Amino acid sequence: MVRTLVLLVLLLGVALVLILLDIPLERFARQAADRGGLLGVFIFVWLVDTLIVPASLDLLFPVTLHWIPVPLLLTMSAASIFGGLCGYGIGRNLYRLRFVQRTVAGYRRRGEHIIERYGVWGVVLAGVTPIPFSTVAWIAGMVRMPPGIFLLGALSRAPRIVAYWALLRAGVQLLT
Repeated sequence: MVRTLVLLVLLLGVALVLILLDIPLERFARQAADRGGLLGVFIFVWLVDTLIVPASLDLLFPVTLHWIPVPLLLTMSAASIFGGLCGYGIGRNLYRLRFVQRTVAGYRRRGEHIIERYGVWGVVLAGVTPIPFSTVAWIAGMVRMPPGIFLLGALSRAPRIVAYWALLRAGVQLLT
């Protein structure tokens, strides 16, 4: 119970800092990449794939199209998968709180239906499409999907990241 409360306080703290900074997420992504390099990219991707925020790692693509592909795409993929695992853990731990259970009851039923019906393929679908991956990760944790199965689905983030980045880069090269 203490671990769950510490996690909740930490999440609220991160949300408060982001609100107080009042930086548009597009600019935050650009600054993370420009100022932080690969570490900044890792932190940004980890945050947007851990927390349920109205942002996507896709915000980094325009900033990083000229970067060396292999280290960038490995960094983004690792951060995304790690972020999904953290989101999974958040969902699993926060769901222990009664007020969270009441608040997300409707979402949990829908999520549980998707996870029961599609299993790992529900996670893969969120991993390769613009469906919010962090939300699916939290739901998978709440419905107690086995962690190994979730990780298997989360690995789908790597080919999605590579494909989206490569398509955007090819498009930019065609236009120039």
